[in-house]
Amino acid sequence: MILKSFEIGKLNLKKNPYILLYGKNDGAKKEALAKLKLNNKIEKIISYDEKEILENEDIFYNQVLSASLFDDEKFILINRASDKSLKIFDYILSKEINNTIIIVNAGILEKKSKIRNFFEKNPNFVVIPFYEDNFETLSVVANTFLKNKKIRISQSDLNLIIS
Repeated sequence: MILKSFEIGKLNLKKNPYILLYGKNDGAKKEALAKLKLNNKIEKIISYDEKEILENEDIFYNQVLSASLFDDEKFILINRASDKSLKIFDYILSKEINNTIIIVNAGILEKKSKIRNFFEKNPNFVVIPFYEDNFETLSVVANTFLKNKKIRISQSDLNLIIS
C-alpha cells in the first residue's frame, strides 16, 4: 500500500507492521517518525544501520525473533536501507513474526528498486515517499504554522519568506 506523507496518521501498525520511508526529504521523514511515535505511544525504538545488520545478521535476527518480557511490541528502525537488505525481509516474512513493527528509512529509490517493488506489492507493507519540498508544500506548512500561532502576514511577505 502506498500512502502520502500527510496520511501517516491513518496508519494502523497492527495491520501494516512494515513501513518503508524513502526519498530526499529527511526533515519530513523525521517528522513522520515523530508522529508515528506519538500516535502509537512508542517509547523505545531499536535503531540499526543496514550495514550493521548485514555484518551481523544473526544478532539482528535474534533481536527480531526474541520475545520481550517488558514490552508488548518491538519497534525496529533500519536506516540507510537499500536493495541489499531485501533478503532480510524475505527471512522475516518466512518467520511470521508478531508484535514487531519494522520501519525502513531509505534514501532515493528508483522505480526499478527491488526493495521498493517488494514493499509496494506486499499487502502488509506500507510505502511512504517523501519528495523534496516545493513552493506549494512550503506554502502549506507556513500557512498552517502562522494560523496556529495566530500571526497575520501578507501573501507577498509570505512568498518572500518561502522563496
